[in-house]
Order: sequence, then C-alpha cells, then structure tokens
Amino acid sequence: MADKTIDQLPQELSPVGGDFLVASIQSAGPATRKIAISDLPSATPTIPTGLTVWVDAANGNDGTGASGRQDLPFATVGAALAAATSGDLVRVRPGTYAESGLSIPAGVVVSGDSWQTTTIGSAAAAADIIAIGSGSGLQHVTVQVPTAAHAGITHIAGTGSLVGVNLAGDGATGAGDGVHKSGAGKLVGGTVRCEAGGLNSVLRCSAGVLALDDVHVPQSAGTTGSALLCEGTGRYQGQGLNAGSTNVTDGITLAGTATAILYSPNIFNVSNAVHITADGVSLTMIGGQVDAALRTVWVDPALTGTGTTVRALSTVLVPLFDFPAAAAGNTDFVLSFNQAESLTRDSRQRIIGADLALGFPELGSGLEVGRGAPYSDGITVYTTDGTETMVGATVTGGNQTDVTAAAQSRTSSTFSFQGLTAGHAIYLASTRATPAGVELRHWGLLLDQVVAGVGGSYVVEIWDGAAWVSVGVMATSEADSSIYGADVFMRAGQAENVHLGIDSSTTQALTTVGGIAAYHTRIRVLTTLTTAPTWERVRLMESSSAANGLGQLTARGLAQWRAQIFGVGNVWAEVLGAADAQIAVGTGGQPTGWNHKIKKGLLNGNGDAASWQAQIPPGLNTAFPLYFTLTYSIIGSPSTVAPDLILSLLRLRTQGVLVADPAGGIVPIARLIADAEAYDSKPAETQLLNPPTGTVNNLPLRLTFGPFSIADYYPGDSLVLAIEMDAGGTPAQDVALWSLTVEGVAFSAGLPL
Repeated sequence: MADKTIDQLPQELSPVGGDFLVASIQSAGPATRKIAISDLPSATPTIPTGLTVWVDAANGNDGTGASGRQDLPFATVGAALAAATSGDLVRVRPGTYAESGLSIPAGVVVSGDSWQTTTIGSAAAAADIIAIGSGSGLQHVTVQVPTAAHAGITHIAGTGSLVGVNLAGDGATGAGDGVHKSGAGKLVGGTVRCEAGGLNSVLRCSAGVLALDDVHVPQSAGTTGSALLCEGTGRYQGQGLNAGSTNVTDGITLAGTATAILYSPNIFNVSNAVHITADGVSLTMIGGQVDAALRTVWVDPALTGTGTTVRALSTVLVPLFDFPAAAAGNTDFVLSFNQAESLTRDSRQRIIGADLALGFPELGSGLEVGRGAPYSDGITVYTTDGTETMVGATVTGGNQTDVTAAAQSRTSSTFSFQGLTAGHAIYLASTRATPAGVELRHWGLLLDQVVAGVGGSYVVEIWDGAAWVSVGVMATSEADSSIYGADVFMRAGQAENVHLGIDSSTTQALTTVGGIAAYHTRIRVLTTLTTAPTWERVRLMESSSAANGLGQLTARGLAQWRAQIFGVGNVWAEVLGAADAQIAVGTGGQPTGWNHKIKKGLLNGNGDAASWQAQIPPGLNTAFPLYFTLTYSIIGSPSTVAPDLILSLLRLRTQGVLVADPAGGIVPIARLIADAEAYDSKPAETQLLNPPTGTVNNLPLRLTFGPFSIADYYPGDSLVLAIEMDAGGTPAQDVALWSLTVEGVAFSAGLPL
C-alpha cells in the first residue's frame, strides 16, 4: 500500500503509547500499520501579519525573526527596530527588555501590551534608552530610566508621539530624566506616569515643544528634582500635570528663557510648586490647584524679574511666595486666584499684579461687591385682591395667589396686581436664611418692567410687628443711574432699582403670607390706577456696592452711608432779633485766647431766629429722611428751665431740577415752572427741642432735629431753614449758634452725566 498522510487515512487513529499511532486501513483488510510521530510532517502554521514586527523576550529569536511574521518574533527591541521600516508597528510582547541606545525610525510606532507588563531599559544603562524619531511614536510600555545622567526617552526633531507610558527611576537618587525633549520639533501625547522616583526630572524640555496631557507623578520611593523642568528655549504645554509626591523638590522648574503653559495643574505635597531660576522665563497656569508644602512660587534671590512673565488665572492656591523685591517690581505678572483657607489665611478671591478691567467700548460690564447682585432664586411673590386681613402676623384671605414662578422668570411670563382699585397688593420676600437660620431681609427691588403704570398711586410698606408702616422709596435706572425719586412704576422697557428707606435699625418683623414666614415688603395700590404696571421679573436687592455697564458707581442697602452733606457756621442770616455773638475762647489772650465772633449767631430773646438755605445735594437717596444737627452753647446757666429751640424747614420743588418724565419716558426731564413751588405757598414743618438744664454755661452742646422726609423731592430741590428761640428759660439765657450740619444717606457720589 502506498504511503498516505494522516489526513488521507479514512479511519480514526488509535493511540499506542506516547510515540506511535496505529492506523487500521479498511481497504487492506485487517492489516494495520504503525507510524512514528516523528515521521509525520510538521503542522506549524505560517502567520503573516502585514506591517507588524513582533518582539517576544521569551519566544523570540533575533536570528530567525522576520518582519510581518507573528510566528517569527524577534527577541530584542533593537533587532525589531533594525528590521522595521516606515509604516510598521513594532509590537512588544510582555517582558523586560534591558536595552539602551535604541532609536525608533521615522514613521514607526513601538507599542507594548501595557506599561504594567512591558518594560524597556535598564537602570544601569550608560546611554539614553530610546529615541523617538520624526513621525514615530512610543506607547503602552514602562521605560526604565538610567541612574546616570541619561534619559529614558529622547526626541530631537520632527513630530513624535508618546501615549500611555510609565517612567521608572531607580527608586533612590538617580540623575536621569524620564523624557528629554531637545532640538526643534514637537513631542505630543498624554497619559504619562512616573511610578518610581530617583530622577533628575520626570519631564525635561530644553528646546522645541513638549505637549503632554494627563501627566501623573504620584507618591513613590526615590527623590525627584522636578516633575517638569523647562530650560533653554523649551516650551511645555499640557493639560493636567498631577504631581503629588513629597519626594519631589519642584513641581515646575523654569530656567533659561523657557515657556510653560499648563491647564488645570494639580500640584501638592511637593516642596516648591514653581521654582523660577532665571530671568526671562514665561509661566501660564489656568485653572487647577496648587498646594505646595513649602512655597507656591519661589524666585531665586539673585534674580531681577526682567523679561519674566507669570500668569496664574482661575487657580486655587495658597499664596506662599518667596521672591526678591526687584523681581516683584520687574516681573510682568497677573495672579487671579482663589486663595485657599489655612490656619493663617482666610479664603479669598484675589487679583494681584494688574488692574481689573471690566467691559470694552462695544459692551459694558457691571460689578456687584458685598452681598452680591440682586437675586430671584429663593424668593416668594404673592398677589392679593385687597380683602385680606391680619390675624396676628399672618395675612389671611384676600385671594392670595402665588406668582413666584412668573416673578422669577426672565422671559415669557409676567405678573401684576390682581386689580386696579385701592387695596390690591403684592407681597415680596426672601425665603433664604443666614447660616444661623435667620431669615434674610432685603433693602430694595430690581424690577424689569414691560408695561408702565398709569394714574393712581402706591404705598410701599413693611410690618413692624404691630402694623404695616409705609417706608420711603426712590427709583433709579439700572442702565444709567437716572433718578426718578418716588415716581415709581411709570417706565416701560426699563430695569429699575427701587430703593427702600430702611436700614438695619429699622423695626421689621416676620409676616406669614401663603404659609411662608419671612420679611415681606408690601406694594399696595393707594388710589385707583388707570393702567396697572406689569413686570417680567423681580429681584431682591442685597447690600452691595455696584457699578453698572457705564461704570457708574452706586450703593444699595447697608452699603449706603450716612454722610454730612453740607453745613453752615460763623455766618447766619438774621430773621428777627439775632445779634452778633462774641464768645470768649481759650485763655491768656491772643494767640492762646480771643473773642470769637459769630455773625448773627446770638439768640438773646424770645422769638429771635437765624436762617439759612441750601439745596438737596446730588447723590442723596431721597427714600431716607434728613437730620439736622445743631452745635450751640448757652450763656446764662445754671438753669432750672432750658430755653426752647424750634427748627423750621421748608422743602420746595424747584424749576429746572431733573425729575421723572410724567409721560413715562425713561430719560428724566427738567421740572416745568408750573410744577415749582413758591416760597410762600405752604407752611414749614417745625420741630421743638429742649436743651439740657443745669450748669452748661459755655459748653459745646448738640441737638439733632429730625427726621424730615424728602421722599417726594429730588436732588436740587430747595431747603429753607430757620432756628428760633421760643422761650428763654429760667433764668433767662442766651443761645449762641455755632454750626449746623445736615446728614442724609448717600447712594452715589453725585448725579449722572
């Protein structure tokens, strides 16, 4: 019978021992044939893999290795690289390849299975481990960095890539660099780790561009000089440099004229986050967090800062800076950062080294400093039909309707009064509270108005614990700070501030509306409206200093200040009987003493009076009243009955003053002559006060008259005032008027241009 191969035999094979097969061939009758296994032809397949060159430390052979053959791997990376050509992938199977002096040809990529299983290099190497050529790349391996001053990975020219690579030092005090970018060109990639220290630097860029994202330098054994070393003309740019090892001296070291641009760095535990060792370097950090153990930025003491640029923007850091004074003056630096809280520092948002510029010619920008901008999140707004009653501090009945959602919305929904007649009301409050759980008050409203109110009148009220009491209001334009006085809700298409004439000393109690206990402001229709105002949105005003889009400065709530706005002294106008005062001051004759003369400042008989006149000054919040403080002295004490002093005040609407346009225009207009008030058209408001009794002769004394409301008036309106002695006291006394000051609440420095 002719010999046949095993696959030609028609019957199954039966094993005999470990070395032979016995074949029973049916066509030959009962005859059998014994075949030695060694005589059988080989079944090892040929496995071509195109442009892939294989390396296998366990099964490879540099003598028989062949490009494109998975079944013929090389034993070393060096041999595989020698066989590779542009377009090839050198696939390195798991193992340790203690090689150095390797160079990846142009257009070739070396890839391991993973950095956890595949290692190239040796700590004892006397040369760089592997060089990435132009257009070539390295990925998914660990590179063992030499202990001596050599690099694990180098790149000189062209564009190379580095992905998923781990860099391992000797775990002690090695002097090698993990990656060294030198020469022109760019090395790009990401997901680079350093799992063992003992390095001069993890990344080193001496020239060209090193662009790596997601670099991690976790805690490990072995000292490391720098996580990132930029020197010479090198430029590093990358997102996510994470360095957190206590064995790293500098997170970033800058030398030469190098540039480093980092997005979202996370540098902590290292001794120094940034170490500047030369003038003329450039550093930009955007985002991220820097929390070094010793210094955030360290500038060597001999440097001057000339040509150096530092930018840290939107970064969280502790400002542990160590720099020479000359460097601070010469460095072009801007730090805009969130200062992290520490045992010695408060949490702060800080800008250092540059002016803050908001807005540009085509579009302005506003600013709110203090308790923040007016807010609509966390407010409550209810309307009623005027039939509600108070039961204790709870508003009951009145068809209470929750319009909060409409009042909060910026678009597509509006709210208004339920009706036009007197009594219809809107209740507004904050549902927010302090960390201690105290409900927030508010100090005004910012209203986006879409339909102007026409006719009728309103009153704005707060609950004082026993009754609803009216408070002063003043309206101003959010856009250009125009003042509308108490003429509110008249302007369509306007964002309008309504300042309330209350402060922290104003008595205000919680009320419950719609089941919500809060500090409510009530806007109530006082006389019937022709057209009800309609608003798109309302925001509650907190205490803040503000600048609008034109840069005009105003203050809201408790950011406003009580100001002595003007005064008079030494020269008064005589009304009746006022004489010149001659008051002895000082002792010993001139120059240590003299007779001080006050023109027409002596009231020495019942009915004697002195007068004065002024205007309501610009910048005053007319929602708040005026107070007049008189400094005076009494001649003729001791007394048992003090003289009576009366302050008389006449407020007059003045022609030409800018007032709200009664037609609802947004731009204020000059008051017409027909709307001005004659000096003799109405009685003055008066207030009587009694000076103290007893021995008060020749002492400087003070009396404060007020409050005098100016809620219906505007800056520029006239004030006419007189101070009269109504009764001379017992025994008869004279009163010398030294000075009179007027105090109000200022919300801005003056009128808008």
